[in-house]
Amino acid sequence: MTRQKPISIKIPDQVLILIDNFVRLERYESRSQFLRTAIELMLKNELGTWEKLVDQIYQD
Repeated sequence: MTRQKPISIKIPDQVLILIDNFVRLERYESRSQFLRTAIELMLKNELGTWEKLVDQIYQD
């Protein structure tokens, strides 16, 4: 598994409140899990699968 690198992004307070509510309701374990899931779903919608993304990265 590749090493994960931390990133920093600014998220509006209203969005953080919604994410925190999902975490409080135990739909997600943490803010990080929510964000990872959201990013993965977005990429799957855009690129199909993580494997296609990796293939595309290595082809460039």
